[in-house]
Amino acid sequence: MQENKNIHDSNGTGAVQLLKRLFNLKTDTDKVGTIELINSNVEFQSANAWTLVFAILIASVGLNLNSAAVIIGAMLISPLMGPIVGVGFALGVYDFALLKKSTKNLAAAVFISIVASTIYFILSPLSEVQSELLARTRPSFFDVLIAFFGGAAGIVAISRKEKSNAIPGVAIATALMPPLCTAGFGLATQNFSYFFGALYLFVINSVFISISTFIFVRYLGFYKSTDVESAHRKKINRWITYVGIVVLIPSFFMAWYLQRESFFKSQANKYIAQELRSERSLVLESEIVYNFKNPKIKVALLGEPLDDDELIILKDKAKFYSLSPESIEIRQSTFSESLEKKMGQKLSTTERASTELQIKLKQNEAELNSFKNLATLSKKVSEEMNVVFPRIVGVFVSKKNVEKSDKTIEVSVLVHWGSTPGKSDLAKASEFLSKRLSVDKAYILHLKGI
Repeated sequence: MQENKNIHDSNGTGAVQLLKRLFNLKTDTDKVGTIELINSNVEFQSANAWTLVFAILIASVGLNLNSAAVIIGAMLISPLMGPIVGVGFALGVYDFALLKKSTKNLAAAVFISIVASTIYFILSPLSEVQSELLARTRPSFFDVLIAFFGGAAGIVAISRKEKSNAIPGVAIATALMPPLCTAGFGLATQNFSYFFGALYLFVINSVFISISTFIFVRYLGFYKSTDVESAHRKKINRWITYVGIVVLIPSFFMAWYLQRESFFKSQANKYIAQELRSERSLVLESEIVYNFKNPKIKVALLGEPLDDDELIILKDKAKFYSLSPESIEIRQSTFSESLEKKMGQKLSTTERASTELQIKLKQNEAELNSFKNLATLSKKVSEEMNVVFPRIVGVFVSKKNVEKSDKTIEVSVLVHWGSTPGKSDLAKASEFLSKRLSVDKAYILHLKGI
């Protein structure tokens, strides 16, 4: 018995030691290398500024095209993580010079990002709101968790003697770039709900990456840059707590709102599928609109109409789905009404086509009549001209341009002479024709010889 107990104790102790060894972060912490790396990443010089602009533009294009791959690529090259981690690290070691530099560089990065993305979305020909963009306008408590754990993974990876590839993953998971691009879209389109929602998401990410960095820097026992009195340390800790709480509170409300919206839409879809679809009617279309005060479920039914009592019973069934009967709006139409409506649309289209055809026929008829009139006129003028000028074989009158925008009437006249006329005959014939035809302009061509 005693031997078995010793084995059990030995196994228990071994398991505990294994867990301690696995989760002990202090054994391979590279404090000097971490400080150097964080200080170098905080620097925001010309190369970083240009890289940030290019990353912002790439992310903006990705949001515009709804391309997750492009957005991820932009996050990988973004230098935004450096100043944010720098703020948390500076607070953890009381390095106020580093804190000032990190805060200043972060503010500059945010300003550059919003300006660049705003300019892009003003110039972009694509203005449709895509799902990747919408996802950055409604942050919640879950984004707080992502930022906190992402920041923790980041500082743990940075502080190792053997650097891992966790930093790119942290940049992708915490998604620092897309919220700033979405804020720029909000400014460009003057949609301030998008602007403030996206900016709040960026604040959540920045604050909780910094807080998790602060916590792990304290836990790992980094050397303090300056000696700070206990009262001053408590004050700093208190302010960090206050900032965290202030940023956290709205996220709880938004998470609760998202949960309510998701539940309402799920129950509404179940209600429509199980109660409104029947052998008597079809659901033509449905729309679920959620807001906190007055959510609505709008449904259009096609088929045998329901009477008032049946509609009341149908709406009351919404209670079994945790829905309010007042939120249900049902529009009904019968097959015959639908058919009449479609036939009416087709008839109106047919009538319009018929009217256009009649107008065209009248225009063609008028055109034909004008040609007939010109043929008669040509014959009559030929007979008259032949009396005065026996050498004229024939006169042919045709339209040059009838009823122009200035209401002028012009004709072309071909005079066929049997033999070559003299100059005086040509002048007299032209004068006679101009007076005889009574038009604004007559273009007369004399064809000489047989």
